[in-house]
Amino acid sequence: MNHSGQLGSGTRDEKKTFSAINTTGVKILAVACGREHSMLLTQPRGEQEEEEEEGDDPSDKDKGNKDKDNNKDNNNNTRQPSSSSSQRTILFGFGNSMYGQLGLGGSKETLGKEFAGEQVNGFVFEPSPTSVQLPDPEENVVQVECGLDHTVLRTDKGNLYSMGWGADGQLGLGPESSSDRSSPTLIERLSWKTKKGKEIGRVKEISSSTDFTLALLENNEVWIWGNAEYGQCMVNKKIDRILEPMHIPHPIPKSETIAAVAAGGTFGLLLTTSGNVYTCGYGALGLGPDKTQILMPEQITALSGIRKIVASTDYAAAIDDKGELYTWGTCGKTGRLGHGDFENWFEPKRVTMPLEQNGRKVVVHDVALGQDGALAVVEYDG
Repeated sequence: MNHSGQLGSGTRDEKKTFSAINTTGVKILAVACGREHSMLLTQPRGEQEEEEEEGDDPSDKDKGNKDKDNNKDNNNNTRQPSSSSSQRTILFGFGNSMYGQLGLGGSKETLGKEFAGEQVNGFVFEPSPTSVQLPDPEENVVQVECGLDHTVLRTDKGNLYSMGWGADGQLGLGPESSSDRSSPTLIERLSWKTKKGKEIGRVKEISSSTDFTLALLENNEVWIWGNAEYGQCMVNKKIDRILEPMHIPHPIPKSETIAAVAAGGTFGLLLTTSGNVYTCGYGALGLGPDKTQILMPEQITALSGIRKIVASTDYAAAIDDKGELYTWGTCGKTGRLGHGDFENWFEPKRVTMPLEQNGRKVVVHDVALGQDGALAVVEYDG
């Protein structure tokens, strides 16, 4: 579907095959997609080449590769650049910006762009990748996450910005603000440039897929904002909406250290350094058909040795240290769980890759979950 130009092809025509986006002069660092909007994080190629030429020490290169592997394993969405990097990045947005989710200054409150010779009122779209400007030009985006109709950004300065739909508090802008924002707006509670943000600590990872966000700090604390009416806030109660980032007191055994977070639609996931996965909220949580609502995280005992977790609106995935992929949740009519059927799976089930049927060894390196389908990056022998 290309109803809002979310494919970035410069038009809103429907596409039945892949269409290429011109990325001449930039290196793609990460991509993120919402309901009908897309974000593309890039780095100018010339600057990247200069950085690589400055340090040719093989030992430095080896260390860099190890760091990249670690970052890849701990992220719960698309691969993101290191937060410690000072590289200049450029963020592009395209698609639907009815609520301002592209951060380009336009929304349903403004006059839409001219299309086919007519002005479209109350609906804004941008079918071509357009650069997003942060309030501080010295800051660089290092992670971008899309909810259904909002976007959250993390920068190399330790700050968080949000834009888009804010009715459920998914922008995290404070108790007096649930309105939409059409430009990147500072989330003061968890941003390094504010006094309160420095007192709390620096954010190292964010996760959003629907209408709430989980943030993991460098001190391993977890914070949440947005919709929490299903108990996914992990504080033993349901909260209609959380308008400002709220700290979640360590919700799992003290012996466990939280290494990654993944925000679904009605549930949240926590991954620990020991490879265990905890879930909380409502739905097919991975705990069996008799447990579809919990208000405090419980371990998914069917999973162990996990190195990556991913969550979408109502299904989830995990990759273990052997490169095996597991999925669970509601399947809908698309077969998105990858089990060869249209059944809901209330517990994690290993996904059998097509090439395995020929006796080949398949290792899953990464996975991304959309609303109606999933993609996996795999390696196979021979």
